[in-house]
Amino acid sequence: MTIRKTARWQRSIDDRILEHLRDDSVSTAKQMAIRDSIHATEAQVQDRCRVLADADLVAFLTEDQDFVELTTEGEQYLEGEIDVELYPYPRHPKAME
Repeated sequence: MTIRKTARWQRSIDDRILEHLRDDSVSTAKQMAIRDSIHATEAQVQDRCRVLADADLVAFLTEDQDFVELTTEGEQYLEGEIDVELYPYPRHPKAME
């Protein structure tokens, strides 16, 4: 069993988003919001993706931020190989909520 080293700014939805991207490689907030395991609106998923992108755990593939993919750091986090608490705090305002 992998033990992930989460940060104080993370929310439970963040892990579900990252796990979805690990399984599907590339996705959109809309696609993730309709999945039963995410339990969030499209806007909530989009906001958390922006925070995760600011923390370098995901990356947007388009300028309009429609498509998102898991980064190497995101994969390493899911495997318990990195502690995101040691990373710079995300600058995105939604990280504070």
